[in-house]
Amino acid sequence: MRLTRRIVVGALAAGGLLPRRIAAQRREIALDEWLAVPMSPQSLAAIRSAVGTPGMAAFWQSGSAPPAFLADGLRAAGHPEPVTPPDKWHIGSITKSFTATLFARAVEAGAIAWDTPLGSVLPKVPRRYRALTAIELLSHHSGLPKDIPLGELFAMPQREADARESRRRFAKLALAMMPEAKPHRRMIYSNAGYVLAARMLEEKTGMPWEALLRREVLEPLRLSSAGFGPPGSADSFDQPWGHDQGKPVFADNPAAMAPAGGLHMSIADLAAWLRAHRDRAGLLRPQSWKLLHTPQFGSDMALGWFAGADGSLWHNGSNTRWYAEVQIDQQSGVIMGHCGNDMALFYRQRALLPAMRMAALQHG
Repeated sequence: MRLTRRIVVGALAAGGLLPRRIAAQRREIALDEWLAVPMSPQSLAAIRSAVGTPGMAAFWQSGSAPPAFLADGLRAAGHPEPVTPPDKWHIGSITKSFTATLFARAVEAGAIAWDTPLGSVLPKVPRRYRALTAIELLSHHSGLPKDIPLGELFAMPQREADARESRRRFAKLALAMMPEAKPHRRMIYSNAGYVLAARMLEEKTGMPWEALLRREVLEPLRLSSAGFGPPGSADSFDQPWGHDQGKPVFADNPAAMAPAGGLHMSIADLAAWLRAHRDRAGLLRPQSWKLLHTPQFGSDMALGWFAGADGSLWHNGSNTRWYAEVQIDQQSGVIMGHCGNDMALFYRQRALLPAMRMAALQHG
């Protein structure tokens, strides 16, 4: 029998001519062993290699101890540029916590209220959705479906200098859809709800969500690395690229969806974002922070965060080409997160958190 190149490479990668199932089991055992010890440069490299992600970064901090930042691997598969701790990563739906915080800023400024009905801000809202407020939209209790029809969605531009017109169309399509549940009855994770909340702010202020977020949240917190869409440029590997089926791609979801998942930033700035929520920074009043972190309608969904019974806050994010995950442990004071430029760890959610928590408490 003639061995094909794929079979030979697979056998060599497994450490010998072993059945692939046995090789996969060994890799899984090795991965679980690395996940059971405090995170370190060595373990991050081993974990990244085991899951096959081209590049990964991780960070953690306990209380006021210095934060730790690690990076391992490549910005793009098949290219030599290594990832570095200052690199920028797409954070997907972790962006939702930014949109919810922006809404809180607008409420404190008197531009809008938490109980402002959607129908009083946007034109031609169907009766079934008119009474919705930001509380329902930002806690995924509006009854709205997750997304508008995907054909309509992906016909929208990925990059726009001003995405408001696309968001108007997005809102029209979302509001034309029938609800999947009555408001408050059931948590239905909805990107559409976040775009509608952003549309409310755009109508009330006359500014695009991107400009509002930069002025009201990113700049006050000095998150200077933050931007919209994929990081870096389309003609060089100056920043990590996302991956689709193992191939590097410079792409994102349409700009209209950005309030639900369109931000990128460095892990240092992502850590600063978590500290602002953990420490309830002066960006907002205490009652606003409390509302953002409080689960709504008997669920575990707060405004932009999944909230644990112990007060912890967690979210993950992916545009199907990247994966990011963050957690704030209020009781221990530990913040942590990791980013990767493919979807591998999407299928092992929260798997890295214990290793990062151990490292934070060990060195905190």
